[in-house]
Amino acid sequence: MAKANFDPVLSLIIGAHATKGSTALVGVTGGVAVGKSTFSSAIAEALSEDTGLEVAVIASDGFLHSNAVLAAKGLTDRKGFPESYDAAAISAFLGDARSSKPTSVPVYDHHIYDIVDDVIEVPAVDVLIFEGVNALQFHEKFDISIYLHADEPVMRQWFIQRTSNFRDAARTTYSPFFDPWVDVPEELFLEMVNVAWETVNLPNLVDYIEPTRPLAHAVIEWEADHEIRSIVIQEFT
Repeated sequence: MAKANFDPVLSLIIGAHATKGSTALVGVTGGVAVGKSTFSSAIAEALSEDTGLEVAVIASDGFLHSNAVLAAKGLTDRKGFPESYDAAAISAFLGDARSSKPTSVPVYDHHIYDIVDDVIEVPAVDVLIFEGVNALQFHEKFDISIYLHADEPVMRQWFIQRTSNFRDAARTTYSPFFDPWVDVPEELFLEMVNVAWETVNLPNLVDYIEPTRPLAHAVIEWEADHEIRSIVIQEFT
């Protein structure tokens, strides 16, 4: 990701900070495995280096209900869908961040696939980037909203690769979620991952994530090699 390619997006964020007397909030969304975390970190680094602004990146994963709560609510197979998040906690967090109040968020561990008993302390910053698959469900909270897009078959392959990486890591570091997948034959493993995409990630993308695309100030489209295909800036009146 070349920093210069993001200049239009950086200008949007810098402008939002310049016109606010409080923390500028940036929402970043897109489908599973589209690169939200990598993009958000790259933007945060560029802002810090180019402007000296203090920037924090927070993932919405920390606001997922625990696996136990999801099971009790009958939402185990809806993880990542809007109803699987603690919406009140997200709203309260973004409100505190907007007011430049130090706050904290729960920690989600992807290897455990659950919330853990820990928190991330979030100091008052100039810009807070909040990224997640359904981040723009809270679009009214953000000064700038960004949507990341890749063609569905491309995102599917990125999801398969990411899941494979987690499975391979479980061969050397125990993961209660991925450990049962370690000795699964490759053909069956790929079938299971594709089923997860078809039954969870794809419906979430079509029904909830993609409909928030028109709400974004900037839409970035990726090629299969992670290069930028296009950046479209949308102005709202």
